[in-house]
Amino acid sequence: MQLRIIRIKSEDRQVKSLILKKPTGFTFYPGQYLDISLQKNTRAFSISTSPTEDFLMITTKKGISLFKKHLFSLKPGNLIKSSHPAGTFILDEMSPAVFIAGGIGITPFRSMVKYAVDNKLKTPITLIFSNSNENFLFKDELDLWQKSLPKLKIIYHNSIEKGRLTKLYPIPYTLYPIYYLAGSHSFVNAMEKILLEMGIDQTNIRYDRFDGYH
Repeated sequence: MQLRIIRIKSEDRQVKSLILKKPTGFTFYPGQYLDISLQKNTRAFSISTSPTEDFLMITTKKGISLFKKHLFSLKPGNLIKSSHPAGTFILDEMSPAVFIAGGIGITPFRSMVKYAVDNKLKTPITLIFSNSNENFLFKDELDLWQKSLPKLKIIYHNSIEKGRLTKLYPIPYTLYPIYYLAGSHSFVNAMEKILLEMGIDQTNIRYDRFDGYH
């Protein structure tokens, strides 16, 4: 499948979003990813838009690999080769959710939160967003969406100011939530360890470990 770049948005000095034309009939679940192929190399990227939006978007950090350099050199109008949507890291609309994002790991959660907002889901959602500085991706959108969805709560954790996230913020749920973890391998592993030590059942933890940092 070929996807056309219609716009490129600089999120900050290190992060760009590629806005892609959404093919007719294209469907996916919030949280899924695309395999993007460039010069015979393939990397997986979360779809950071919701199925309710009329465009597709992948958001990624700069890197030193040839793949990332090529990706960042692309221009509007260029075509990129992509797989169809895949992945089981998707939102369960029936259960309370705790999203725990590390840095660029916010991308699948942007999709899920936007989906929840557009569909006015009554499912309680807490997003804990840990980042190494104050430049939280999509913060303006997230803050706006939090105001429009009563069951959505967002907690920002600046690890430079507060130290690494070593315990979870209080989660005000009476029902057992599903915990969704997304970020680097080390971040996801650390969060999983915290949850297991809290007594959270392994079946209530879902993962999206990001490989494409370089």
